[in-house]
Amino acid sequence: MTWHKVARERLVACLAMALLAIAPSATLAGEASAATISLVHFMSDGGAIFYISSTHTNVPACASSNPNRFLIAGGTPGTKSQIAGLLSAYLQGKQIVVTGTGTCPGWGSESVDYFYIAT
Repeated sequence: MTWHKVARERLVACLAMALLAIAPSATLAGEASAATISLVHFMSDGGAIFYISSTHTNVPACASSNPNRFLIAGGTPGTKSQIAGLLSAYLQGKQIVVTGTGTCPGWGSESVDYFYIAT
């Protein structure tokens, strides 16, 4: 094996490790199993904050003071769709399953990546 080949293999391995380190991970995102929605707050940026009845697992540090609260961030392409789905479930008394992004863009609440109506 030439030193060029060894150096190239080490470079590839280092780049792969760096990409894994900076890539978002679903394991770092918060999740909530089937939960009832309560206390929906509509924010001035078009987003909404809401509370859930179930345990929020993998709560990021930025949301630790509000572990049962999620944020639908305003100004994103999916904001209106997510709020419409949230209100539909809320008004029908249906439960939702939520997966967060692992980040808190505002109000000390983890933002919603996606959710679905469980019942």
